[in-house]
Amino acid sequence: MTVFSVQHFLEDHFEQRGLADIDQYAVRVANAFERIPADMAVEFVARQIGRIHTAFFRRNPAIERKEFERQLASALLRRFKKKEHDIGLDAFERALAPARRRLRARQRSIKCLLSEFALAVEARGLDAFWTSRKNGVLRAKPEKIAQAFLAVFAKGVLGGDGLVLREVGSGIGFVDVGILFGRILHLVELKVLKTQLSGTGQLATYMRTEGRQEGWLLLIDVRQTQNVSAIPSALSTPAGRIRILRVNANPPPPHKAPKR
Repeated sequence: MTVFSVQHFLEDHFEQRGLADIDQYAVRVANAFERIPADMAVEFVARQIGRIHTAFFRRNPAIERKEFERQLASALLRRFKKKEHDIGLDAFERALAPARRRLRARQRSIKCLLSEFALAVEARGLDAFWTSRKNGVLRAKPEKIAQAFLAVFAKGVLGGDGLVLREVGSGIGFVDVGILFGRILHLVELKVLKTQLSGTGQLATYMRTEGRQEGWLLLIDVRQTQNVSAIPSALSTPAGRIRILRVNANPPPPHKAPKR
């Protein structure tokens, strides 16, 4: 289960019922549900959802809030079996305090946030991407895992000062992650780097569609050390500048690391 899967389910559910989501209620419910421990009862989940501040029910006055929240909690628990240690999200989230302190001490920017994310994944999240790193076997859908980690990280360090959006609709495609600081939506495309650099053309299209002069390409680099070639830190495109940040998801063991 990822927060994005829950959000997508909620968005579809609301659309099928003809309910207007004017303030990202689906996003807020998905984030709240992701933080709830495993094996919680419907009543507990409904109470957590009930704490969300939203205009959703004023916009949809025909539904009764408490009953709707209970039905929503029941549907989420049926659809999504919560596993406490599925891909290590809980341990990763508990390790965010140092990054949160460092970001508070600096001028906040998307560059600082993503740089801290890369450090946190390299320190605490590498095993989430691999079934067997020794044998070079990745888990299924590693880009979705990266999305889940980024959502947990951004929410954990920004709190209520930012908003993380799943697969933001842009033209005929979807940007992997949008991080909203104030009124600025930062576009982040995530790619697993196995051989050749990819994703720049896709991101440039989204930048042009959204009228953004800058976008971020976040690479989960799973290449073996001996096959690693240099990756540029930025690329210029007709749509604007693409900033590139690499997360080293396949470092050599300490005893095999090259000496400096």
